[in-house]
Amino acid sequence: MTAIFVATLGQRPEAITVALDLLMERYHFSRAVIVHTEPRTSGIAGAYSKLAAAFPQYFANLEVRWSEILGPNGEPFVDINNQAAATAYFRGIYSLLRTLQADGEEIHLLVAGGRKAMSIYAALAAGLVFGPRDRVWTVLSPPGLVEQAGQFIIPPGMRHEVQVVALPVLPLRIPPDQKAFLLPDDPIEMVDRRMDARSAFLKLLTEQEQLLIDLLDAHPTASNKELARLLNKSYRTIDHQFRSIYAKMVGFVEFGEQMPHKRRLLMEILRGEV
Repeated sequence: MTAIFVATLGQRPEAITVALDLLMERYHFSRAVIVHTEPRTSGIAGAYSKLAAAFPQYFANLEVRWSEILGPNGEPFVDINNQAAATAYFRGIYSLLRTLQADGEEIHLLVAGGRKAMSIYAALAAGLVFGPRDRVWTVLSPPGLVEQAGQFIIPPGMRHEVQVVALPVLPLRIPPDQKAFLLPDDPIEMVDRRMDARSAFLKLLTEQEQLLIDLLDAHPTASNKELARLLNKSYRTIDHQFRSIYAKMVGFVEFGEQMPHKRRLLMEILRGEV
């Protein structure tokens, strides 16, 4: 299966080509996508031109796409120097990764080549978007090797001293029928929703399921039979509705399928404790 190599560009472009060189021993990349800020006058201008010259020299058969992240108001992005800039970069990298994932290929994101803040936001966006096959990588090497100017390929005899290491990423467990809700276009909106788990979970339920939950919230110790009586419904109907609610809850809460007391977990969501 083909994959996409994605890297954030900082002032040391050599880290990108060194990592790509090693990863190509294990994966077949259909293209490389280089994420960058303003490429002409910002601090990465020199790195941009060097990397653009290095790709045809060392990776002539690999398609390269350049993806510029824009600032809060669509202006050229120079650096993350305030909250608005940080939010804009986070939204930009999130949108890019989500668009690439729609192509159905594995995504391999390198976060060793960009500035620290940009690498962190890229890794956070990956945690929201990536599936189980996608990977986030960083480079481990002897001091100065990868950072050495002009060292775009590892010297012969030193490849064993450089490693690309997968960073731990816990993908969101999102059922297909909930993906449109839990993966909005704006990642900030998703973060806000996850901060209010109760409201987000209730939106997944049908109207009748919400009525049942409202009654349970008012009578937290009531049994299914008591809830059925209060709603003037059969016990079988209430039991079926709870099964549906629990199925949605398992997909909504991390490791929910391992929770033996689903009613207890449901009450914790309703109390805002999850």
